[in-house]
Order: sequence, then structure tokens, then C-alpha cells
Amino acid sequence: MGAQKAHGVILRKYLLRETSYILVVYTREFGKIKGVLKGARNPAPQFAGNFEIFSLCQLLFYRRKKTSLDLITQCEALEFYLPARKQIERLTYANYFIELIDIICNENDPNRAIFGALVKSLRLLSSGASPKRTARIFELKLLEALGLSPGVQECVGCGRKSETGMSFSVSSGGTLCSGCAVKDPKSFPISAGTVNFIRRIQSSSFERTGHIKVSREVGVEIEKLLKAFLEFHVNRQSRSMDFVKHLEKAGMA
Repeated sequence: MGAQKAHGVILRKYLLRETSYILVVYTREFGKIKGVLKGARNPAPQFAGNFEIFSLCQLLFYRRKKTSLDLITQCEALEFYLPARKQIERLTYANYFIELIDIICNENDPNRAIFGALVKSLRLLSSGASPKRTARIFELKLLEALGLSPGVQECVGCGRKSETGMSFSVSSGGTLCSGCAVKDPKSFPISAGTVNFIRRIQSSSFERTGHIKVSREVGVEIEKLLKAFLEFHVNRQSRSMDFVKHLEKAGMA
């Protein structure tokens, strides 16, 4: 197979021998790939800064049949998202985005909606938007791309539309009316503001989500809801979000 071109965001980077790296990249065209970038640690200017994690790159690589590692021959940085690297809270959220993609996505399984959600979230994070709100938008758009969007248009139990007295069921995948909620002891109350925020994000293009505001109370509630929802489907906690909580306790976020 000849050379393959791709645009991708670097998820992980490992040292290999004295001059090379192994890169894990989520690409638009091929999904997650893993490849060897040889000679990248030589003190040559064409390699400087071209393969930092969560940077958007243009790749040229070759598929190799006898190994799971592709051969990456070019890696040119297109976007560094520099503002997100200068502030520890934004840096931690950027790491959370790529950590979640790495956990969820299998190799060689492309999904352009996931790629778009990742790149647009990194751009929004670098634009000065609230890191917490950007994270919630990213989570909802990622769930949408995976076909796992929380059902909030009606009761997922009986289909009845309700605007008050709603609860959320992680296992059922969405909101429940008061009648259905009593059948699910693990469901928990959810405010109309949280339901409205989820609906607006789901119905808006990514470009318009940056203008959607959220109160502190709704922000706290939606964070807990999405944390529980993602852990139910992913079955793994995020180290990056644990560090965000550490920063918050230390007054640094």
C-alpha cells in the first residue's frame, strides 16, 4: 500500500530508542492510528514542535502488514492551540478531551463527527470560552457522534412530554416523567434549565454552541449528570478530570 495522507490530532507520544517516537493519532480519514516517527528527536528544525500532544497535524504514513505500528514519514503541525497550553486549567481540559477520545475509540475506525467534535472543542477552548462549558459541549457532541445522546425530548420510559418534575436515568439513557421515575430508584431529579441546555446543544451546530450560556447551578448539575452518564458507558474514570478537581480545591480553577 502506498503513502496515506491524513489530518489528525495527536493523543499520545512515546519515546522509542534515541531518535524516534511512537505517536497515537486520531485522524479524520482513518480513525485512531499508531505509528513510528523515525529521526524525530534529531536536532533538526523541520521536527521542532511538530508533534506535541493535542496539536492538529498533517501526516504522511505507510501501512505495514507485519506490525501494528505504521510508519509515519511526515508530521507537519497545522494548529497548536497555544492559548490552551498557557493556562493549567485549559491545558488539563485539553488533555481530558484527548484522553476520552483515546479511551473510547478503537484503532482504524474512522468517525468524522468525532474528529470534528475534538478539533472544534480544542479551538473553542483556545478562544477564551469557559473551560467547563466547553467540556460539557464536547461531551454532548461526542455522545451524539457515538449515537449515545441523552434522550431529553420526552420521557424515555413512556414517551410522554413533560417540562416539570423530571428525573434522569443513566441506565435508561434520558429523562423520566414522575410516573416512570418511581420505577427506577437510581434516577435523580433534573432541573428544567439542565434539560434546556442539553436540548440547545443537541439542536445547534458546533459553531453556535459557543454562544449558549449556562448558570452556575445548571453547570454543576450537568457536569454531574454527564460524568455519571459517561462512566456508565465508558466504565472508566478520567485522570484529567480528577486533576481538575484537585485544581479546584487548590483554588487554581
